[in-house]
Amino acid sequence: MLFCLLMKHELFSQNFAFSGQVSALHLSKIEKPWQSYTGLRYIPEIKWKQPISKTWNFDLEASANAYGQLGVILHDTLTTSLNIKPYRVWGKFSTERFELRLGLQKISFGSAAMLRPLMWFDHMDPRDPLQLTDGVYAALGRYFFQNNANIWLWGIWPGKTVKGWEILTTDRHRPEFGGRLQLPAGKGEVALSGHFRYLGADQSHGYMPMNLEKPLPEYRLGLDGKWDIGPGIWFEGTYTYSDLPAIAIKHTKMLTLGADYTFGLGNGLTAMSEQFFYQMGPEMFKSSSTLSFTALSLTYPISLTHSISGMVFYQWDTQGWYRFINWTINLNKISLHLIAFWNPDSFDLYQNTGNSNLMGGKGIQLLFVWNH
Repeated sequence: MLFCLLMKHELFSQNFAFSGQVSALHLSKIEKPWQSYTGLRYIPEIKWKQPISKTWNFDLEASANAYGQLGVILHDTLTTSLNIKPYRVWGKFSTERFELRLGLQKISFGSAAMLRPLMWFDHMDPRDPLQLTDGVYAALGRYFFQNNANIWLWGIWPGKTVKGWEILTTDRHRPEFGGRLQLPAGKGEVALSGHFRYLGADQSHGYMPMNLEKPLPEYRLGLDGKWDIGPGIWFEGTYTYSDLPAIAIKHTKMLTLGADYTFGLGNGLTAMSEQFFYQMGPEMFKSSSTLSFTALSLTYPISLTHSISGMVFYQWDTQGWYRFINWTINLNKISLHLIAFWNPDSFDLYQNTGNSNLMGGKGIQLLFVWNH
């Protein structure tokens, strides 16, 4: 009996893992009035894996996001905030080629890296070294074929706020549905994605507060592809139709074209560039609002522990420049980031990330990260 209990305990220990990430941030804006923000975040995570048959496995992941922030505007304002919320809570049934994941999870896909039209359900900011994003409560099924094709199907239970590129919130009483088919294409792959939801009648939590007479349907289509032909090249485009009254956001179109290449200079200089187009209007071929961005990213590993990277965005319609540089030191489970930025006061992209306003203007940021 004792032997059996010891064996069960050892098996549970092998399948169970506890880890976490502690991060501390300090940001100062070099402008008048002087502003500073200091934050502390902890994301504890547990993982458990258990075979349930010869072909089926069950995985469980649960994590929380606990963070506090202190903000100071010299001779003006002192703000504090403290919050804790679930970050990921999901269970997964899987075989060699199939998986079904249920719960609070991240759903992210597409070929683009910095300017992502298919940022439908996450809101990751490419300037964020931690790549944090809230999840969605969803059921996600994926099947992987032998020729590397795969198909995704999902259902999402809507939350109170917008996600991804959304301007209007989803009806709280109707789930969202969608899917994605990804196929091999020569030296790369192409994929077709689609999604359907109902816009809620009460839009008090959206970016355009209003009241609709009733929930209205919205349809999304996405097409993306990526190939390695020496340099990597990709495209990613989406079209969204919202069955709204005669206002400016019935038709939304986005397109990104991108490429990257690693040059044989020193330890290898990786350059990436993307061109992004955004159009929104009341008619299919008539736009009332447009955006156009060009992005360039450079990354160079100085040594095994030190690297430097930089991003530059140019907004063509406002002639605005966004500049970001990050010196990173990786020491086993600890990483340090010294970040400098020089941007306009507000950023027309990544409005849902929570970082856009902090990185407005000119400033520096120190970020300490410990993974245990």
